Amino acid sequence: MRHKSNGRIFHLFLPLLLAAVPLASMAQNYPPDGTAIPAIALTGEPAAQEPSPNPSDQQSQWNMELAGFSDLQGRSAYQPIIINEGGREIAYVGHHTGSAMNPLTGAVEPNGTSIVDVTDPAKPKYLAHIPGSTETGEEAGGAQMVRVCSGSVLPHGVRGKWYLLRPLGSKAQEIYDVTDPAHPARLTLIVDQLDHTHKSWWECDTGIAYLVANAPAEGWKGQHMKIYDLSDPAKPVYIRDFGLLGQQPGATSHEGVVEGIAIHGMVSAGEAKNRVYAAYGTGANGVIQILDRKKLLTAFENPKKPTTEEMLAPQVGFLTMSPDQGAHTTFPIFGEPIPEFQGHAALKKRDLLIVPSEAARGDHCSPGPSGDRAGPHLAFLVDITNEVTPWPIATFRVPENPGDYCGRGGRFGTHAVAESFYPPYYGKIAIFSWFNAGTRVFDIRDPFAVQEVAYFIPAPNNYTMSFCPEDGVSHLAGDPKITSACQKVIETNNVEVDDRGLIYSADRAGSGLHIMRLTGHAKDIVSAK
Repeated sequence: MRHKSNGRIFHLFLPLLLAAVPLASMAQNYPPDGTAIPAIALTGEPAAQEPSPNPSDQQSQWNMELAGFSDLQGRSAYQPIIINEGGREIAYVGHHTGSAMNPLTGAVEPNGTSIVDVTDPAKPKYLAHIPGSTETGEEAGGAQMVRVCSGSVLPHGVRGKWYLLRPLGSKAQEIYDVTDPAHPARLTLIVDQLDHTHKSWWECDTGIAYLVANAPAEGWKGQHMKIYDLSDPAKPVYIRDFGLLGQQPGATSHEGVVEGIAIHGMVSAGEAKNRVYAAYGTGANGVIQILDRKKLLTAFENPKKPTTEEMLAPQVGFLTMSPDQGAHTTFPIFGEPIPEFQGHAALKKRDLLIVPSEAARGDHCSPGPSGDRAGPHLAFLVDITNEVTPWPIATFRVPENPGDYCGRGGRFGTHAVAESFYPPYYGKIAIFSWFNAGTRVFDIRDPFAVQEVAYFIPAPNNYTMSFCPEDGVSHLAGDPKITSACQKVIETNNVEVDDRGLIYSADRAGSGLHIMRLTGHAKDIVSAK
C-alpha cells in the first residue's frame, strides 16, 4: 500500500514540476530529422592502456624482457628472418645502404646481409657479412630484404642445402648458397638492370618467388612484381610482371586515388589457399589487393605487357585506403573465431588482413609549412571474409603520450608487422615495429576490440645514429651534418619471430638486433590452449 501511495504522490506533483521548468530549456534546438547537424567538441583524449615508458635514454618494457642482443656491426637494419637449420637457429638480417667495419675481414664493407647464430639467444655469434651494393642514397644500396629456403623443401633444390634470396641494392636480385652460413657463396644472378627492389616473398614448397623490382626500359610505372620460378635456385625461370592496374606499359586506366601506385610487398598464402595479398602505397595512397594465385601465374599471354583484362583477371578484391595512409604489409589470418558470436549464424569466424601504414621520415612530429604536423600512421585490421568487399573493423594505435614519442625525435608511427605463420602466436597476437616506440604487441583474439598487451623499447647505445630533423635522416657519429637539434633515438624497423617463440627487432638507426621473449599477461595469451 505504501508503494502505491508514493506513486500517486509522484504523479500528483509531476505537472507542478514540469510547470516549474522554463519553456526555453525544453525547446529542442536540433530536431532529430533536421538539417542542422551539431558540431562535435574536442573533449579530451582516451586514457592510455599501457604503462608509461621510461625516458628515451633508458630501456622500457611491459610484459616483455630482453633475451639477447647482437650489435650487427652497427649497420642500419631492415628485415630479419630466423631459420632453424638442422637445430641451429640462424638469423639473416637485411641492411639499408651505408658501410661499416667488418671485424671478421678487417675491411670496411658496404651494408648487405648479416648472418648471426642465435641458437643461444643470450650469446649470439656473428658468422658472416655479405657485402651489399656500393650505390648511394638512403635506400639505394644495401640488401634490405632476405628470404631463405631449404633445398630439401624446394621441388628442385639440392637436398641438405640452404638458399638465400636477396636484392643487391636497387639494381638486381640474387641467390646465395648459405648451407654453411659462415661461408656464404653467390649462386645465381636472377635479374639485373633494375632501378627498384624491395620486399619480396618466396614460396619454399613451390619455388615461386614474387620479387619487388622495376626495369626502367620495360615501361612500368614504379616497382611492381617480377615473378620467377626458383624451384631450382641455380636455374631461375621468369614467369611474368604484374602490379596494380595503371602501372603496366600503355595503361589507359588505373585503380587507386592516383595512377602508378607502387607495390611495397606481398604475402602468398600458397597453393592451398590460392591467394596472394599485395600492399601498395607504403605510407600514402594505399591499396590492398587480393589475388587469385593460380590466375596470377597463368591468366596472361604477354608477360611484360599485359592488357587491362589480364591485369584484372587475378584480382578477387581490392580496397582503396585513405590517401594519408599506405599499405606497407598485408598479412592474412584465416578462420579467426569471434568469442561473443559463437552462437550466431554469422560472424562466428572471420578471415582477416593486418595492414600497417609506414610512418614517413619524421613527418609525424615535424610541423610543415602551415605549422601542422602530418597525419599519424596507424595499422588496420581488415575483414576479408567476403573478398569482394574487404572492410576495416579495427585500428591499432600507440598514443603519443605517455612517452612523449614526438619529443624523442626520429620517426613515430607504425612500420611493419611480423609475417611468420608461427602457430602459438598466429591469430592470437600481432607484433608490430613502431619506430621510436619500439616493438608493440596487440591481443587480436577479439578482432573487433584489439588491445595492446606488451611493448619493448630498447635504449640507444654506442652504435645508435643521430636523427636530424633538418633532413629527416639518421647520421653516423662524426658526420658534420649532426647539429644540436639531432637526437640519438631508437628506430625499430622490422620485427619477426622464430619457431621457439622468441621475438626479434632490427633497428634502422644501427642499434642492432634485440631478442625478446614475452612475459606476464602477454605470455599467458599465447600459452592458452
